[in-house]
Amino acid sequence: MGLILSIDVGTTNIKAALVDDSGQISGDVKSLNMKIEGDASGRAEHDPLKLKAALLEVCELAIGDRGSEVECFALTSYMFGLLLADQDHRPLTKISTFLDTTSQSHHPKFLEAIGDVDRMYLATGCPPIFQYPINRLHYIATKSPEIARRTAYVLDSKAFILHELTGEYATDYSTANSMGCLDIEGNWDRQIVEAAGFSVDQFPRVVDGFADKIALKDSICSAFGLKPGTTISPGLYDGAALAAALTGFEPKIAVGNFGTSGMFRVPTAAPIDDLEGGAIQSCLLKPGTFFTGSGINNCTIATNLLLNVLGLDLDYLRGNSLSVPGSHGIMTFPYFTGERDMIIGNIGTGTVIGLGIASTRDDLARSFLEGVAFSFLFVKDRLDPDKQIKEFRLGGGGTANLPWMQIMADALNLPIRITQNPEMGIIGAASLARYGYGDELLESSRRIMDGATLIEPIAANVEIYQEVAGRYFAVRESLKEPLLARQGLRPLQSLKHRPVAKELRLVREIPEEVR
Repeated sequence: MGLILSIDVGTTNIKAALVDDSGQISGDVKSLNMKIEGDASGRAEHDPLKLKAALLEVCELAIGDRGSEVECFALTSYMFGLLLADQDHRPLTKISTFLDTTSQSHHPKFLEAIGDVDRMYLATGCPPIFQYPINRLHYIATKSPEIARRTAYVLDSKAFILHELTGEYATDYSTANSMGCLDIEGNWDRQIVEAAGFSVDQFPRVVDGFADKIALKDSICSAFGLKPGTTISPGLYDGAALAAALTGFEPKIAVGNFGTSGMFRVPTAAPIDDLEGGAIQSCLLKPGTFFTGSGINNCTIATNLLLNVLGLDLDYLRGNSLSVPGSHGIMTFPYFTGERDMIIGNIGTGTVIGLGIASTRDDLARSFLEGVAFSFLFVKDRLDPDKQIKEFRLGGGGTANLPWMQIMADALNLPIRITQNPEMGIIGAASLARYGYGDELLESSRRIMDGATLIEPIAANVEIYQEVAGRYFAVRESLKEPLLARQGLRPLQSLKHRPVAKELRLVREIPEEVR
């Protein structure tokens, strides 16, 4: 196979690049910012028309005049996206992202409509948390029945993109799983969908992201100078595409991304449930293969808050160890957009305790970084109580902060292998299109990770963090009641929010003269 045009549609950027048969990027990676629009109601959305325009532009930039060399497209995109369209394929909503909290307070009503919540969890592998779009669907059916009545198509982010490129509404198992209503056999769960007020007939076809390919529209082939009949591999969601490059889904090797959000997962042959804590999601990759663990909503969001609120410089955070392990008693619970467990995940908000008159800015800054590490540890402990995982491999922009990576290795008590290549999602999507699932994919990932940086845990720090973690999780458990009380507070009656869309900045703007 010749060149593959690999497309990575993320929450904050859409990228595309040509990848050759050795797994190397040929030419430049082209990237466009995807602005998240929101307001005080909790909206955090992409405009579908702007996403479409950015998609076509970034593909055109990446292909250039090499269309005749492109054998295939490959696609990966974010989880938790939701878009409703009418029978004429016109969007009725924007594409909500995992940062959207508008349906957070509605979640108890959704669970009431479902009834047997444990049955839903066991059927889908998805814990009952508000971020899944199925909760938002019930919210729309309840709050905006006129939109629900006009809906002909219920789409995730990938189904929308594939329709623009192929004319067909299709998505892969892993992205479909993030809707919260795909069963572990790979079928839309009629009971859950109808409880939310919709029909499975409105949902896209689900395909095997490792093996299936769909023909691009003739107009797309013509516009980009492609050979007629060029196909696209639907691939997997972005975290799983990263895993394809980092581990090839090797057993007992955990994989994660460290970007705006994070992830801690391992491949499993069967679902793993966590009925008590609701922290573990068994994401279906293809029938009989799961990618099990959890996402972490708040990852480099924590550092972006430090940059914006405390006025710290990114180079300062990356170049200093900051305070000491334990941050002199300060604990930050970085749940700025909620989290993905049913203990406090649906009601979570950013919380800091332990501040005193002797506290320093470095203490507070380090506590933010430790809080993110403990979010990963929370998932690891529930997923791997017998400590079978032997290594954690990470990709994503946040891995450039090596002091933070040392905190991660110490808190998790795991060697962490990182790659400084920021485009592993693009490479992974291309690898999936080229090799599918199996030994060739595994060998490809081993070549890709050859020479990657290994960070070993420091024994003295591990001992400290084991004690700190015990205290941290005890406090975390005790936060449930006060956070529930906070959720019961109503907005000030006299304070009215105008529903004016604005960009939600997840990174601090750099003045033009400094660039």
